[in-house]
Amino acid sequence: MRELTVVGRPNSGKTMFTLNFASYIGSKTVDVTFRTYDDLITCRHFSIEEAKRELCSNAMHKTKSLQSIVLKIVLGKTVVNFKLTDTCGIGEKIHQEEKIRRGMAQTLSLMRCADFIFHIIDLSYISKEYTANPNTIDHEIYNYGIVRNSYAILANKIDVPFAKDNLTKLSNIFPKATIIPISALLSQGLKEVKTCVARNV
Repeated sequence: MRELTVVGRPNSGKTMFTLNFASYIGSKTVDVTFRTYDDLITCRHFSIEEAKRELCSNAMHKTKSLQSIVLKIVLGKTVVNFKLTDTCGIGEKIHQEEKIRRGMAQTLSLMRCADFIFHIIDLSYISKEYTANPNTIDHEIYNYGIVRNSYAILANKIDVPFAKDNLTKLSNIFPKATIIPISALLSQGLKEVKTCVARNV
């Protein structure tokens, strides 16, 4: 089974995207497998709405370890299973909390072995400072993903007023990437994501 992973900064919309995409392709419930850095594995069953209430938050680093769900997608007459794994957000600075540092290390480790990387970038984060800085964690993920050739950027929050201008800036910053505009919250752009998934499972 192929594994697609969702990576990005803390609070970029990874968990909301993961759950709303599961809903978009027909899942009413999800079995979430939680895997900590020391390989403690637990599994919980949620409705999509329950999962969003419990797993999504505006607080930084709500997701501290890997959270995987197995989903089904119909390709012609065939149903294909794939794993979609949500991850701990990563940033440029070393976090003071050990659990989060280890969660970030998990994310980086999974990126090396995942079959495809969805890199979520929050369009509201695109500032003058961001545009001028070639050393952000997003650049590091992009540079790695482009070499892997199994990578796409999900430009999140396309629903906010300044998004279209920032989307143009994002395209200029990361010119070699496939960029799919989405709203993780409002489930916009998920048809294009589904097409991308279908090509890579």
